[in-house]
Amino acid sequence: MIVEKPEPASPARPRIVTVAFAVWVLGAVLVVLLGLISLTFPADSLRTQLTETGGEADAVESVITVLRTVGVLEIIVGLAIGFLAGPACRRGDPRFRRALTVLSIVFGLVLLGSVTVGFAIVPLLATLGAILFFVACVLVYRPSAAPWFVAPETP
Repeated sequence: MIVEKPEPASPARPRIVTVAFAVWVLGAVLVVLLGLISLTFPADSLRTQLTETGGEADAVESVITVLRTVGVLEIIVGLAIGFLAGPACRRGDPRFRRALTVLSIVFGLVLLGSVTVGFAIVPLLATLGAILFFVACVLVYRPSAAPWFVAPETP
């Protein structure tokens, strides 16, 4: 008869980790929304506005192409952050936490840079998304969240 030892109960997820998860998901939703707005922004009105301010036709088309590309990038990164937030916060995997933190900080800085340069279609959404990413990164590295992010033991 083989008697197995019961697995030690995992600690309850700290509330701060749950809050960080919600903040990351909200930031990801805002960034995806920003990307969708960038993709669906009417090119005719932007083309007219840029041409009236003295822009050349080739430069205007390049700006519109870059705007659409940035929109696709925002959607991809927003979905990636939303996806990575699950394993990082729900399971407490420290590898996902590190990857998510790096991605959030880098893309948050990109969002703030686009606002500073004046390239963001909706600067408020870009700024809020970046701030939410930064807040979530700080929350998951608080001392009260540390016990949740313990490296899994390999047998």
